[in-house]
Amino acid sequence: MDSVIGFLKNTMFFKDLSDRDLAPFLPIMNRRKLADRTLLFLQGDPITHVFIATAGKIKISRNDQAGKEQVLHFKQRGDLFPHVGFFRQGHYPANAQAIEESEVYSMAIKDFEQVLMANPSLSIKLFRMLGDQIVSLQQRLEELALRSANERILLLLLRLCETHGTAIGNGDWIKLNTRFKNADLANMIGTSRESVNRMISQLRKDDAVQLKDGEYLIRPEMLKDEMLNYN
Repeated sequence: MDSVIGFLKNTMFFKDLSDRDLAPFLPIMNRRKLADRTLLFLQGDPITHVFIATAGKIKISRNDQAGKEQVLHFKQRGDLFPHVGFFRQGHYPANAQAIEESEVYSMAIKDFEQVLMANPSLSIKLFRMLGDQIVSLQQRLEELALRSANERILLLLLRLCETHGTAIGNGDWIKLNTRFKNADLANMIGTSRESVNRMISQLRKDDAVQLKDGEYLIRPEMLKDEMLNYN
């Protein structure tokens, strides 16, 4: 149990809670190992569980009316998802699929909600986290409406540096912990793979981005400088 509490204290949602605050969650958490390409839930399925990623990577995506996939997020260790469905009946708004061997803790929504209702301070923390997610979604909608394809690519890479990156060397470079295909990047910002290919090629020529063994290395400060050209 101590190892589980230690893990929870390193997650965004639980990090400020005491051992006593965390204790009610332990009995309702069930560990699940997922093989590569395992589906956790499908868009439109009734919401029954909330998950915390503990290892590997989980792709969150939606299908549009034409059946085309749009990648929304990649969840990794410490991420709680989905962010909808608490205190209401509803359906999963997206698909969740492991993109490598992964592991999650699952908690039944009914049990999770009972713990939150018994601990109002936890509910307040959840609402704050949901507020952050709403702000993030608003920013992404603004980018889609007002920014060019090249700007959206630069902003996406900067965002991935923050959410999926690890500083290496003297800190000038950030390595993305998730292996992204250019098609994934394109889907995340509603542009074409060709546009991403062209932009990445230019950034590699400028030595702002490197691609080694399928992993992205990025210089965030150079991307920020590049953004100035569009302002």
